[in-house]
Amino acid sequence: MSSFLNDLDVGYDFDFQSDKSGKFVPFIIGFLMYSVTIAIMSGFFTQNLTSGWRDALNGRITVEFQSNVDGAEESLTEKQKDEILKILKSTEGIKFARKLHESDMLKILEPWLCGTTIPDNFPFPVIFDVEADRDVKIDLLLLSDRLSKISPKVRIHDHANWYAPIVKISNGLFGFAVILSVLIFATVCATVIFITRKTLGVHLGTVKILRLIGANNLYIASQFKRYYFSVGCRASVISLLCSLATIFGIIFVSSSEIWSLSSIKYVLAAILIPLITTMLVMTTSKSTVLFFLKDDNLIG
Repeated sequence: MSSFLNDLDVGYDFDFQSDKSGKFVPFIIGFLMYSVTIAIMSGFFTQNLTSGWRDALNGRITVEFQSNVDGAEESLTEKQKDEILKILKSTEGIKFARKLHESDMLKILEPWLCGTTIPDNFPFPVIFDVEADRDVKIDLLLLSDRLSKISPKVRIHDHANWYAPIVKISNGLFGFAVILSVLIFATVCATVIFITRKTLGVHLGTVKILRLIGANNLYIASQFKRYYFSVGCRASVISLLCSLATIFGIIFVSSSEIWSLSSIKYVLAAILIPLITTMLVMTTSKSTVLFFLKDDNLIG
């Protein structure tokens, strides 16, 4: 890799190495590449997290009947439970319905119990887990009215109402990551324009000599394009190493699978973003040189 990068620095008509400040350019651009990569990966992570919640909760409805506070007896008889199941299963748009047992509710509550023992007479509510067709809109008011005739203690929870605000926040964060990436790309362009103009001014004498021997502006611009390609390659190596270290560090801390779909997606982002940025750096440097060579008074 180092020999390849060194080979990129040969064959120039300009002594780019004489500008000592240019040695810091790959580190600056590499850091900007890394910043874009982290922003994009953060957006992907947020989208993956909320999409998992959306797939798990979308189309799920919970029907709850509150129990008597004193726990003396259940709020519903077995006959009433059967009637509720018949109503739920006969409702258009409901694909599946079942009553949760106390053992199921204890499994749900287990992370919050922390080993606490629940009394035998604890007034568990009667809960029905309902799976609805996502393409059919269920009239929950009508369903609640039908169930309230069996027991007025009915409460219907539509899980879609829980995650909808979270999805909006997720989309907002992803949009912020995209905007931040665009701003960083703009910063890369501005940095390359400033450094290219400065370098062009330093080598103004060489530019005049090349013009005297017949070199056109496109040839001169191609020299800068090749040089900034080497700069982009060095910056890409820096960004890729930092990005891979970040990805595998997160995988190690979270004990996730290395070759999962999400980790592969992050690795692809860590590779593609430096490539895109390198192309942007090359194009910007070439365009900058062509622009300033149109008017010699702008150089120097």
